[in-house]
Amino acid sequence: MKRIRINKPLLKGISRDVAFIGFCLFITWYLRCIPEKLFNDPTSTVLLDRNGVLLGAKIAGDGQWRFSPAGSIPSKFEKCIIEFEDRNFYGHYGISINGIGRAVVQNVKHKRVVSGGSTITMQLARIMRKNPPRTVPEKVIEMLMATRLEMRFSKKDILNYYASNAPFGNNVVGLEAASWRYYGRPPETLSWAESATLAVLPNAPGLIYPGKNHQRLLEKRNRLLKRLYEMLAIDETTYQLALSEPLPDKPLRLPQSAPHLLAKFMKEGGRGKTISSTIDQSLQAKAMQQLQAHSELLQENKIYNGAIMITSVKTGEVLAYVGNTQATDAEHSGDVDCIVAPRSTGSILKPLLYAKSLEDGLITPAMLLPDVPTQFGSFSPKNFSLQFDGAVSANEALSRSLNIPMVRLLNDYGLEKFYRDLKNYGMTTLAKPAQHYGLSLILGGAEAKLYDLNRVYTQMAQELQNGKALPLRFQPKEAPAKKEKGRWATKTNKAAIFSTFEAMVEVNRPDDDGNWKAFASAQKIAWKTGTSFGFRDAWAIGITPDYVVSVWVGNADGEGRPGLTGIKAAAPLLFDVFAQLPRSAAWFRAPREEQCKVMICKESGQRASDLCEHKVSVWMPKTCLNTTACPYHVMVHLTKDGKQRVDSDCESVYNMKNTAWFVLPPLIERYYKFNHPNYRILPDFKAECLAKISDRAIAVLYPKPNSRIYVPVEIDGKMGRTVFEATHRNINTKIYWHLDDEYLGETKEIHQLSLNPSPGKHKLMLIDENGIAVSVKFEVMGKE
Repeated sequence: MKRIRINKPLLKGISRDVAFIGFCLFITWYLRCIPEKLFNDPTSTVLLDRNGVLLGAKIAGDGQWRFSPAGSIPSKFEKCIIEFEDRNFYGHYGISINGIGRAVVQNVKHKRVVSGGSTITMQLARIMRKNPPRTVPEKVIEMLMATRLEMRFSKKDILNYYASNAPFGNNVVGLEAASWRYYGRPPETLSWAESATLAVLPNAPGLIYPGKNHQRLLEKRNRLLKRLYEMLAIDETTYQLALSEPLPDKPLRLPQSAPHLLAKFMKEGGRGKTISSTIDQSLQAKAMQQLQAHSELLQENKIYNGAIMITSVKTGEVLAYVGNTQATDAEHSGDVDCIVAPRSTGSILKPLLYAKSLEDGLITPAMLLPDVPTQFGSFSPKNFSLQFDGAVSANEALSRSLNIPMVRLLNDYGLEKFYRDLKNYGMTTLAKPAQHYGLSLILGGAEAKLYDLNRVYTQMAQELQNGKALPLRFQPKEAPAKKEKGRWATKTNKAAIFSTFEAMVEVNRPDDDGNWKAFASAQKIAWKTGTSFGFRDAWAIGITPDYVVSVWVGNADGEGRPGLTGIKAAAPLLFDVFAQLPRSAAWFRAPREEQCKVMICKESGQRASDLCEHKVSVWMPKTCLNTTACPYHVMVHLTKDGKQRVDSDCESVYNMKNTAWFVLPPLIERYYKFNHPNYRILPDFKAECLAKISDRAIAVLYPKPNSRIYVPVEIDGKMGRTVFEATHRNINTKIYWHLDDEYLGETKEIHQLSLNPSPGKHKLMLIDENGIAVSVKFEVMGKE
């Protein structure tokens, strides 16, 4: 057999090459063994209040309570964890030779692994690698990675990474989560005993934690406290007090003080983050308590849901966000965030129309608005009381939330114009054109979000207070807060806002529809309620120079309930919330730069004319100078004794007495005089004068007296309409139409109305401005 000869120099060369390659691979691995990001585990979504108090949290995607790393470790916990886990932490470079030697001796002595000799840095490396089996090779890898960690990070960073990702028993990971789960407080507020308890948990998190192996946990904690006392970290008094502190029995439930706001942040990209908010935990808790207390009463009437929002006028910060009652069952929709749910507005938009009408110079605050039977096509608004006052001042119409005057005001101001105003105010729910809503827009014909309404009234208060509207903020200025969508052109005349708030203060009045004593308040509050059609939504919004409080009460599924009104269901809650807030030191400053003193007629509230007898000088917006002078004071001609009216056709001017008289149109006067006993009705005309005036003054052209008429039928089979017509001797005189004592409308110059009376007998009555009336009876025979 031929012997193979080995070239020894060649083998040595290969060995050197292999060793070099191996060394290069090792160095490459060593330099890259620490990833750019140490941990990729999902974290819990955490919501904090303005002072760092936990408001709520959602568990991480892997089922662990794992909060985002904190900025620093509290000193008490730092001393505890170092003393328990790694006494020489600040003196080594990732590996403790003494610790490893001690572990080897103990393991040999007990013939099993009883100690690993790991430093905190090595434990961090082990946690990074998801706790692989405890073998010698794995220990070597941990040692190598520990030295690399020491090169890359400071000791404080390493300690912070460890405390934020170490297991603390059960499904709790990290010091922040452990502190809240076991003690219900942030870690910086923990006592020595509490810090020591948490410090011993990562050593054996699967075996010992609150609720499991209680005695062993107590012994480990007390040994650590004794060591802290011996090394003079704590004094004897602190030591004895710490020993007496009990251990937590089991993990606590985390706070759920703002679940709907937490869900809002998660939906907007905050999932897995720790979010600092502007919420004031104390105000949030008080608002939740008040809502829950009222909800328990309202549930007797099967009203289950509600929402409260509180904002700061000075900063625009949201201080409380209670999206719903604490109804957790699906039947009562407790998970619905009612702050952002569109709901029918009721009368809650009326102050906006009032302010814009003042700004436009359409009204003065005290100007009389008609409150009489009104018809706009097929729309016939009604007051909540189903009564008519004839005429009321604009501020009274707002404070009493009368529907008819506000609908007529909207018609005069312009539906399309007000619709654009609401869009500019930031009403995000107006998805259809203005004509879809019609004049019912001011009575709840459209929907709004409580959030949008709160923003509108907050920004109005800010404009009045600071001259500038601010966006609402949920996060501190230094936080990367998400910007609101859209740009709201909310600029409104400050004087108009001031007058609006003053009128809203007058809502504070005794009212047959509400319990006034429940609303008594020592501070001045501008407030407004609203009730939607069908008693489905109850609103109340209150404004002071410091706060805006918005309340909605109802059922999330839209079910209406008797008594679900703003004055009964929402206003008591509003004032109970205000009772929990600090009182404003002063009211809004009157914006004199945008106001002027105007002489107004005391009776009509309009700019005084020369004929107005009682005048008063008041501050009001300069825009009110655009309104017309009082049209209701006219010069009337009376007999010398002042008991009868005359004119030049029937009386010599030498026998007349000329007097200024406050005269309302007949339809308004019909209702006004019953509520105003001091209103003086014009004297009757002298007999011979009346005969001349009334002779053929009004004539009904169609239908004829006692006639029988047919109403045409349209192509679709529905009843058509018939044009009723009249004439007046004075073409400029208004005629007021009534059918069967129901007001239909008014005409001027061309006196025609298209009507659709039902089959049967009817009475048509016409009244002109002078109170002259004519009526005809007719009968509708049916279809033709």
